[in-house]
Amino acid sequence: MSNAVQEELSLISNSGKSKKKRWGLVITGVVGGTLVALYAVATPFVAPALRKICLPYVPATSTQVENVLKMLNSRSGPVVDIGSGDGRIVIAAAKKGFQAVGYELNPWLVWYSRYRAWREGVNHKTTFYISDLWKISFSRYTNVVIFGVPQMVS
Repeated sequence: MSNAVQEELSLISNSGKSKKKRWGLVITGVVGGTLVALYAVATPFVAPALRKICLPYVPATSTQVENVLKMLNSRSGPVVDIGSGDGRIVIAAAKKGFQAVGYELNPWLVWYSRYRAWREGVNHKTTFYISDLWKISFSRYTNVVIFGVPQMVS
């Protein structure tokens, strides 16, 4: 076989390897990126279950929100929801005219709460903080809402 033919065969076989290598890198990048994104989104929801006192995210039902609003009917002053989750209670209280604040450990839920408050037109009456409820003083609030789990109370 002549040198020219051997060189051409070598180039053809190398370009096939190059394409396979490129696709392998693309697939590895996509899988790796997907895993990192999944980890970033899931960690704030899974991490509370690994704490000494498990505080899971359980959204308030419409009945629970109504009951909280009934309790607030004859009251005044700022409202704080400790473990505000997706902000349902804070937003409902703001719609009733209260200045309302929510504290939540999960940053995704806080960002979602801020978006919902903005979308529902009460963002000027609401504030949401990413914070651990054990590290905050709630003494300045006259109305405190907290949905606890049995481990929290004992």
